Amino acid sequence: MSVFPYRTIAAIVLMSLAGCSGEPWTLAQSPDRITLRWWSDEIADAQAVVTAGAYCMRQGKVAETVGVERDGSASIGRYRCL
Repeated sequence: MSVFPYRTIAAIVLMSLAGCSGEPWTLAQSPDRITLRWWSDEIADAQAVVTAGAYCMRQGKVAETVGVERDGSASIGRYRCL
């Protein structure tokens, strides 16, 4: 069984507890990748995982985190759709 459903559930729970104020915005996307940006002090990293997961799920794939870069309170996450 894939680990993805458990990570998604954990992300949703974390988002509920954190009370996120918005969603990450898309910097780039293709059928097999998405890059998101968000303010870490306003949005939990888990919300970015959920956003990337939703994007990949629309294509019948699951999201995998490639990496997250931090620059002050800004974060850029790169995700691959598998």
